Amino acid sequence: MTNFLPILIATVCACGEAPERANDFYWENDKVGFRAYGPGDPHVWSGFDIFNKLPDAGATCGEVLHNPSACGDWHVTPYKGILDNYTIGAGRGCGGIAMFADGEWKTFPNWESYRVITNGDERCEFELVYPAFSAAGKMTCHITLEKGSRFFRNDVSFEKKVRDFWVGPGLDLEPKRGHHGRVDEHCLGYYTWVSLFEDEKNEAEGSTATAIMVPFDDSARLMTDNQNCRVIAVNAQRFTYYAGAAWSKAGEIKNHFDWREELVKLQNKLIESLPPID
Repeated sequence: MTNFLPILIATVCACGEAPERANDFYWENDKVGFRAYGPGDPHVWSGFDIFNKLPDAGATCGEVLHNPSACGDWHVTPYKGILDNYTIGAGRGCGGIAMFADGEWKTFPNWESYRVITNGDERCEFELVYPAFSAAGKMTCHITLEKGSRFFRNDVSFEKKVRDFWVGPGLDLEPKRGHHGRVDEHCLGYYTWVSLFEDEKNEAEGSTATAIMVPFDDSARLMTDNQNCRVIAVNAQRFTYYAGAAWSKAGEIKNHFDWREELVKLQNKLIESLPPID
């Protein structure tokens, strides 16, 4: 394998694989960044991690992951406005998928393949494929992140339909991993969400806010998995959800009231996008 650093083209929205960082797959925009652990990582961690970003960040998440040893301790000290201080471990992080099948909670191995669809200023769009881990077969995550949004959309599909199969996104609420603070849950009509505005860690790190939302599915139910992650579970072969994050140090989302308002805005946006009723 040729040893070289890739030339990065700066775009507002970007996604891609970072072979230099255990094949992490990242996606980001002007507000926030995320990553999924790849086949090069020895940990079986299929949750989604978060990159906190300042509005005037002088670097990208892609830059950090493609050059991890040249960016300082970016888990503790921000590198040009980019900080990865979110602890994920074996949990679901922010929106990682969990399933309840065969009488127990299961989590997927790391992704095995990907396909980039769009990389540009207005949006990034891609697919991550996870290996079969139940009778439902392989899982495909079709993820879209748009400029200016704190939430990515994930259209999830499985190869096969299985009876008594509950699956959905999870949100980490485990205090031992640093995820404690103000939790809000909303389950009304066709919208179910869980949000967390974490207690401030210290002056430098501030607070991280996270949330997941499943719209348009009246089968959704709230469950808690074996890693103390809150899961919005649905009984479906295909479903859509939204997951997002914000950082108090960025100055726009300062408390849990601000964060809840972001969830309400997303819900209203989805309602407005519904076709009119004849």
